[in-house]
Order: sequence, then C-alpha cells, then structure tokens
Amino acid sequence: MNELARVAAQSIGALPCTKIEKYQEGQFNKIFLMTTADGKEVIAKVPQPNAGRPHFTTASEVATMHYVRNVLGLPVPEIYAWNSNAASSTVGAEYIIMEKAPGIELGRAWPELNGNERRKIIQRLVQYQKNFTASTFPGIGSLYYARDLDEDFPCIPIKENISKNASMSGGFVIGPINDQRLFEQGRGDVECDRGPCKFVVHDSLARTNVEGSCTEKYVVAMGRHEMSYVKSSKQFTSPGIFGPGWYRPSVNKKIAVLEDYIKIARYLPPNDPLVTAPVLWHDDLHSGNIFVHPDDLTQIACIIDWQSSNTLPLIRHNIRPAFLDFEGPKPPLGMDGEARQGPQLPANFQELSQGEQREAQALVRQQALYKLFEMFSAVENPNVSRALLHRQTLRCVLIDCAAITAYHSEANVKARLIEAVDAWEELVGQGGPPCPLHFSEEDRTAQTKDFTEWSNCLGLKDVVMESLGAPADWDGATSAEEYDAAREKLQTAREEFLTFVVKRDEERDQWIKAWPFVDDEDIGE
Repeated sequence: MNELARVAAQSIGALPCTKIEKYQEGQFNKIFLMTTADGKEVIAKVPQPNAGRPHFTTASEVATMHYVRNVLGLPVPEIYAWNSNAASSTVGAEYIIMEKAPGIELGRAWPELNGNERRKIIQRLVQYQKNFTASTFPGIGSLYYARDLDEDFPCIPIKENISKNASMSGGFVIGPINDQRLFEQGRGDVECDRGPCKFVVHDSLARTNVEGSCTEKYVVAMGRHEMSYVKSSKQFTSPGIFGPGWYRPSVNKKIAVLEDYIKIARYLPPNDPLVTAPVLWHDDLHSGNIFVHPDDLTQIACIIDWQSSNTLPLIRHNIRPAFLDFEGPKPPLGMDGEARQGPQLPANFQELSQGEQREAQALVRQQALYKLFEMFSAVENPNVSRALLHRQTLRCVLIDCAAITAYHSEANVKARLIEAVDAWEELVGQGGPPCPLHFSEEDRTAQTKDFTEWSNCLGLKDVVMESLGAPADWDGATSAEEYDAAREKLQTAREEFLTFVVKRDEERDQWIKAWPFVDDEDIGE
C-alpha cells in the first residue's frame, strides 16, 4: 500500500500521501482515495483476480479511457499512471492512478431533480451515445494500444480517428475481448476463441461460411464457449430454487440445446449493419457511474468505470442506461398502437387507496423516463432505436438466452429453438438454406413440461424475494451496517420457506442446499 501511495503522489508531482481511504469496493476492484500532504486527491484502482485476464483487462481499460476522452471527447477521468504487468510493477499488482471524478454521483442527486431536469440528463446521455454509434470499429474485441500486445498477437489496427497521443503510443488496435460475461462464475478458466474478429458486411442470404461475418462467428463462438463452460462446471447459479420433486437443471439437456443453437447461430444476426457493426459502449451506466456538476445537476461532469468495455455489435450491448431500469411492467417499444399513448394510470385509479395511488403514479413516472430514452434516441440516435427493436425479436432473444444457458433454463432456450424452426423461412428468407433442426411432437411436449416446471421454480424464488422485500435480482449482498439485521431476516425467511416446501424429513437437507443465500460465516462450518 505504501508503494501504491508513493506512485500515486509521484504521478501528479505532489507531496507524499498522508491519507488513504477505501473509496469504493465493488465485485471486481479495490478502489482507494489518496490525499497528498498538499491536499491533492487521486484515485488508485487495483483489479481483483476475478476482474478478468491479468494484463489484458487493465491495458484495455486504459486504452479505452484514453480513446473515449481524447478521441470521442467524453468526460472521463484523466489517467496519471498505470501498470498492467504485476510482475514488473513495484506495487506488486496491476493498478491505475487516475483523476478523482469531479461532481456528485447521479444517484445522490437524482431524488432532488424535477421531471424536466431528469429529462435533460437522459437527453445528454443520448447525445453521448451518439458519439459511440458514429464511430464503428473494424472488428469485435477490446481496445488496446498496439505496444501492449505482443508482436505475434492477433490484432486489428484502427486506421481512423487516431489522436496524437495514441499515435505516439503506437496507435489503437482491436485485440482479444474482455467481455465480463465471458469471465464471470469461472468462465474465464474455459479455453475459447476470444478474438479479435474482423468485421465484414455481406448479404445474409449468402451465409455459406461462418467466417464470412465476424458477427456470425461471434455468436457461434459464444455458444461454443458456453457449452465448454457447462461441460466443465459442477454446479450452476440459477434464477430459481430447485429442490426435490421440482425441476432440476440438467447438464445433458444444456449441452443438447447448445449443440442445436450452434447449428443455426450463424443465421440469427439480423442483416442490418447499422446494428451489427462493432461499436464501443458503456454497458453499466448505473447512477453510481455518472457524476453531475454540483452547480448544474443537469450537466454530466464525468462517467467512470470503463473496465471490460468492448467493441461489439450494438444488439449485444446493454443499450439502455441501467439507472432507468425499475421493477414493474415496461412500456412497449415503438410509437404505434398502445405505445403511442405513453404510460397511463390504471383505469381504476380513483378506486385505489392513497398508498396504491402513490405507487401507481411512481410507476408511471418511471415508465415515462424509460420511454423517454427511446424517444430521444429515435430523434438523435436512430441506430439505438433500431437496435432496441431488434433486441426484442426472436433472433436476438435466442442469442441472449443461449449465451447464459448455464444460468438460465435449457427449457427456455429449447422453446426459442422450436420457435426458430417454426419461423425458419422468415429467418432465412425464401430460397434460403434448409433448417438443420427438427423437433418431434414428443420433443415439444417434453419441452413444455420442463418449461412449466422451471417456471414454477422461478415463482418459488419470487415468493421468497417478496417476503424479504428485496428486488428480484438481489444476490444477498448487504452493507456492514445492515448485515446483522439482514442475516436475521434471511434466517427467519429460510425457516418459513422450509416449512412450506419440505414434505418429508429426508427432503430437508436437499432443500437447505437449494436455498439461494449462503452466509459467508457459515461456509466451512
């Protein structure tokens, strides 16, 4: 830590650090706020082992931040020093020393903003995203400086939009991908093709070779990677609770649906280069990664956390800013029919209690902001609107489902595969290649049964989350201050759950193992 503090102070020509605070600590990084004797502040970021591949993750984050700041002109922290080689680092670890983000976290400011101010922030983010869609890249992968990849390492040079600083450093290139989705829950240990992959535009009806398009190669590689992960894993996390007598995830069934997916994957990307061309993106725009100016809360001062940013087809990015997401029904896309009317209060609004009315009004406000992003994008960044519409089609839904087969249900993936078989001519066009898949009535009946049982397991977890008063995607993480209360609440909820599901004494241990929340203090006892 002392050496990290020395490097931080030296990087800005300041006096030694006199104060080190744990600034933030997420799942993938340790972040420290360092204050020097002359009052200057810098951020020191040290990646955790699960952040991604050593060297590549840090080297790519630095190149990406430089590109976004110096080429695209977005407000990104300035980097003062960094080292992606732990072995050569005097600190003994990889690190990035950067400017402390100016301003106030949007999450702190958001409750104080009125509707018009919130709209201005959404519009400004849409304008920033327009910079991303206006700059397509020659391949799928992650950004690096050429000097940070070995000479014999595959990479794709970026010949346009190179800043002066980048040219002095050997230029930007597209190298192997650092998509966090390919590393989470042990996926990083699986050998797979991580690119890069050169982008080629071609006619979808001429898809006779998977090498013809990097988007096609990418979605096939995703399926192969997930299948390798399934084969090598002993257990999987899941959105449901699976116990004795209920649906049980099956490795063999997961492998079978992925084999089927790989057979048709190259036909799935839409024949629309505006949404399949690789673009850079910030895939995690939650309110803690956006900072606003204290004197004008509608002005964005800084956007942080560019780790694991990639150049991917727009349809594979998390397009909508995460801070706009909410629990509840989402407004329909487009401007036709029901969507044209916009979010509406329920017809029986006047009959609701005051509390229910407040909840209904809050939901409509959230839906309106969610819809507003789409409307601003339609005017200022139409490629995003196209991608949002594509993402709800069978093509993209199947790609998304297959990529998380280990976590999701194989029955859900198979349902989408059956839909693809039934809509094959629509997918490939008249005169296109014959469908390589066939599902008998027996297959379809078994899938319906599996899907129903799997859905019941999801419903079981929904009941637990509702009893806890927690969002559906809560993973059990809590603050130190709330830990004791959360632990007690979970223990009570578990006993109530076991009382409900255990029918025979011999089932109890199996249901305890199925319980999704395991206290770290209990592990190893």
